[in-house]
Amino acid sequence: MSVLRFDRWCSLAVSGIRFRPDRKEIYEELYAHMEDQYEELTAAGFSEKEAEEEVAAAMGDPGETSRQLARIHRPFWGYALRAARVCLILSAILALFILPRYVQELGITRHGSDEFFGEGLETEQGVNRRVWYDEPKVQGRSDGYTFTVTRLAERLYGSGLMRDEFRRILYLEIRVFNPRPWAEECTAFTEFTAVDSLGNVYPSAYDTDRAPSLSVSCTRSGPFTDTWLVILRDYRSQEANWIELRYDKSGRHLRLPLDLRGRREAA
Repeated sequence: MSVLRFDRWCSLAVSGIRFRPDRKEIYEELYAHMEDQYEELTAAGFSEKEAEEEVAAAMGDPGETSRQLARIHRPFWGYALRAARVCLILSAILALFILPRYVQELGITRHGSDEFFGEGLETEQGVNRRVWYDEPKVQGRSDGYTFTVTRLAERLYGSGLMRDEFRRILYLEIRVFNPRPWAEECTAFTEFTAVDSLGNVYPSAYDTDRAPSLSVSCTRSGPFTDTWLVILRDYRSQEANWIELRYDKSGRHLRLPLDLRGRREAA
């Protein structure tokens, strides 16, 4: 079989197709068809030369075939299909970024939003008073993660009339974002400590079981986002101007300074 002759015929036949993917596909189909015809003829007793001539005659003029194929396979639809595929992929990627944040803004993924950051609530213990802080607007970055403190609230719990029977707790909400699809949930940074402007220290609850201490619980709120609830127990920084969350382990260093001067007590 003359491979070169069949290749030349198919190349001429598809030369009028301007959309390259269609051109390759039609070339392969035509070539396979010519091979099948050739094998049938040789199996029927034709010589190789005779079989080639018969196949070429049956296929006709490659120039005319090229003009017909060019009319059928217009590039507009091919490029439109490719553009639609690209748009679909980009829309899916964009949705992965936007949807978790949109859901979080609706309050669906916020960890315990009513319990920890709502207005002052009555409890079985009697007193549950909240001190609300202005929106923190604090960010820090490390290891590809972005840490954003989104909310801050202080609560006073208790049932008795004596001051030492009340306990104060500070709650923080942190959004942890990493755009890398392969990134795992960020648990390495949960061993925070905290220091305020008065010198009070809140060690990580991983290092001590005594108050005051700081603990973190994590909730996966999207493909790229975790929502953390940070709790400072036996809170003693009511008169402090600032408090700073710190992480200094495994070669990582992260600082999240929080201004405590924009505080007001909820009704």
